Amino acid sequence: MNKIIPLFLFALVGSLFMVEPALAAEETTVINWGAGIGKGIAAGLAVIGAGVGIGRIGAGACEATARQPEMAGRIFVNMILTAALVEGVALFGVVVGFLMQTSVTTGG
Repeated sequence: MNKIIPLFLFALVGSLFMVEPALAAEETTVINWGAGIGKGIAAGLAVIGAGVGIGRIGAGACEATARQPEMAGRIFVNMILTAALVEGVALFGVVVGFLMQTSVTTGG
């Protein structure tokens, strides 16, 4: 249950920042409520996925170090490198989630 809370928090924050001002005076901005919620869900899923992935990487590294303590240095370096790559993908997912289309403008 506690893992779902960040998803809803991102959805709430995303829904608050969804209205863009009109580019010209003759255009009308229509609020798209679904876009803000979609942004929050996309960012939340990216963060949850990264958390699960990094947790599994850490668990695997601890298990591998327990099996072969003499390889702890190399295992640690590989763990940090892989965790950084997972975090980069998560950051990309969050940025794409917040760059989604937020409003629909119609000429008037």
